[in-house]
Amino acid sequence: MEHFSKYEIEKDDLKNLLSYESRDGFELIERDDFESMLEFFEQYEIYENLIPILTDNNSNYWCLYVQGKLKGTVCYLSHDEVNLEPKFKNITKLINTINKNPEAYDFSELDVQVFDYPKRENEIDLDNREEIIAELLTELEKVSENKEDLRQQLAFSVMALVKSKEIESYIYSFLDDEDMYIQERAIDIIGFHKYEPARNKLIELTKTAMDNGKSAAGRALKELNKNKYSS
Repeated sequence: MEHFSKYEIEKDDLKNLLSYESRDGFELIERDDFESMLEFFEQYEIYENLIPILTDNNSNYWCLYVQGKLKGTVCYLSHDEVNLEPKFKNITKLINTINKNPEAYDFSELDVQVFDYPKRENEIDLDNREEIIAELLTELEKVSENKEDLRQQLAFSVMALVKSKEIESYIYSFLDDEDMYIQERAIDIIGFHKYEPARNKLIELTKTAMDNGKSAAGRALKELNKNKYSS
């Protein structure tokens, strides 16, 4: 796996990656696939900081941020719907999670609670998290509106790193974003956190949001209701 050697990967992470034993759904990427994916990545700005490390051999990949503000974190690249928000703090956390969930054979079979981000608890394991969020937001402000894909990925990453108690500070502004995918993700994040103070806003959004947002608001309200009736 010498194709990983030219990248600045933490020593322990690289060691764990190279010693990882592939299994169905989570296989170390082979050189040919690695190089073809890099060629693909070079065509799009949103992938410029990424390299693929694992694949399910169904055109889906676990990718490592090798530069930029999210350097060292791991995201999941789905061929179906692109969301490059960080899922794990590092490669080691990803591999440990895969090994602890032998019943899972792809991304969709991993419970959302196993991911480092987003996290329902207010303790999030990421060095300089607040600084990273601030830098991502600054970059987001500078991105022109015609770069929709880049705006979406920056916004998704910010929202993934936010604690429950920070929702009003960081998430609420995205609820009125003109990009329907950003609005939808913001609503879904509120539902994920089961953030009760947003109930009235969610009710309003079932009527005023864009189509995707209306559906998301309905889903989020169901999450809040589950929380309410289980308490």
